[in-house]
Amino acid sequence: MILINTELLIVGGGPAGSFLAGEVNLSDVILLDKKKVNYGPVICGEMMPKAELLADYLPSELMNMIEYTLYKSIRRSVIVNNIKTLRILIRVKGELIDLGSINFPAYIVNKGLMISSIINDAINKGVKVSFSSTVTSCIRYEHGFKCKAVDNDGEHYIETHLLAGADGYPSVVRELANNPPFNPMDTAVATSQRAIGWSGSPDEAIVVMDPVLAPGGYAWVFPRGDGSSNVGLGIRGYDAWVRGINPINLHYEFLKVMNLKPIQKSVLLKTIPVGELGARIENNGAYLLGDAAGTVVSTNGAGINTAMVSGLILSKALREDLSYGAEMRRILGSFLSSVKKLRALADPILYDEYALTRLIRITPRETIKWIIKEAMLASTNPMLRISARIMLGLIKVKGRT
Repeated sequence: MILINTELLIVGGGPAGSFLAGEVNLSDVILLDKKKVNYGPVICGEMMPKAELLADYLPSELMNMIEYTLYKSIRRSVIVNNIKTLRILIRVKGELIDLGSINFPAYIVNKGLMISSIINDAINKGVKVSFSSTVTSCIRYEHGFKCKAVDNDGEHYIETHLLAGADGYPSVVRELANNPPFNPMDTAVATSQRAIGWSGSPDEAIVVMDPVLAPGGYAWVFPRGDGSSNVGLGIRGYDAWVRGINPINLHYEFLKVMNLKPIQKSVLLKTIPVGELGARIENNGAYLLGDAAGTVVSTNGAGINTAMVSGLILSKALREDLSYGAEMRRILGSFLSSVKKLRALADPILYDEYALTRLIRITPRETIKWIIKEAMLASTNPMLRISARIMLGLIKVKGRT
């Protein structure tokens, strides 16, 4: 058993943890991650919208931070494809309805390579990084925290003054931050697998709204430019855990519907928050970042850049002696709350095939496409919510809890 002391321990080396490690201005920092040194496999669609697409939709301070994260993370070596458009499909009663395409400039990235590059930059700054190392527990100890980590050499204990949980949801740091569990309706279980057979344009991403195959979410096909695609879907945690719906079965059915053949043996699964920031993300030196803090955009499932932003905000808070929680709520929290209100309005349609069928019959398809586009771009346009309420009234559906 080895006892290690540090000023900041970062648990998890994904987008949030790696970015924090690269930005934080402390002399003694340790980053632990359970993944291997090549940082894989990743459970993600790996699509990152370009700044030009987001500029008209995000608050200015948040947009500035997003641009910074793109500048620091996107290098030519990590880009595997450039997406130009997004095609929106709706599937009801087994029929695929094509609503057409929208302009959607985005990158498909090698996320593992991108994170590895960010971590390498942190190592060059002096951050100590250990892969294949799982933090199993953390407690408050003296003037900080004591965590137990297990790696190939056995158990180690790390005493740290500050503790950052960037290890996804649920985080090993969650209870120390006093953050309650997210409501199952504010979480999603996402699948991920690489597949071949997509015959569409290699520079066009596909999203499919289908209350049967992806209740409360959507499915996607994101071409990688080499003949393969990142394929997956998301369903609510409520449906997976309470109703007992198996997302893997839905995933295989989606592959069948789209005539795709997997080239990876396993379907990867991940739980992500799709609500808003957690009630408590900071508590006396314990911090939650990224998915652990609830930074995923609820209408589209995007979380890479917002996770990086949380790392950027914590590094600034530590450097300038600011409240991390207050800064997160000011810069990111109010935006995520506004987006969640739109998601809550969309839920009845995302769950009800009959309601979606009615919507298609009485609403011009260009209008439906505009609404989905605004939702995919996390628009906070009040006209969008007004339009959604009017349509819900017309098709007379009830919300879910």
